[in-house]
This record gives sequence, structure tokens and C-alpha cells, in this order.
Amino acid sequence: MVDFTKEETQALPAVMRALGPEMERIGWDRPLAQLTQNDMHRLIVITVEAFRVKMAEIALEDEIPF
Repeated sequence: MVDFTKEETQALPAVMRALGPEMERIGWDRPLAQLTQNDMHRLIVITVEAFRVKMAEIALEDEIPF
């Protein structure tokens, strides 16, 4: 398991919120082995994009204004 930074840990809820609608579309009870390549691609893209956006927001909050 990876040790997340404080900021990365703060970003995880945003990722989960972003994944919710896609998982609803796919079906929560569907095994991962039954996902299509397109389903997996969409899940990965949504995850990475949500994480990047939230990390950027967190970085802006932490900047010292001069």
C-alpha cells in the first residue's frame, strides 16, 4: 500500500464522488472481470482527472500570496 501525503488523502473523497456516477452507470454489483475495455478506460480517466483537479485546487489553497 502506498503512503499518501496529507494532500493526496484530502483528494480521495473528490475521486470517490467523481467515480460514483460512472459506477452507477456500470452497475455496482458487476465484477471487475466483466468490465469492458471502455469501462476500465473511463474509470481510469475519471479517477486521474478528478485527482489532478483536486490536487491543483489544494495546491492553490496552500500557496503563499506575495
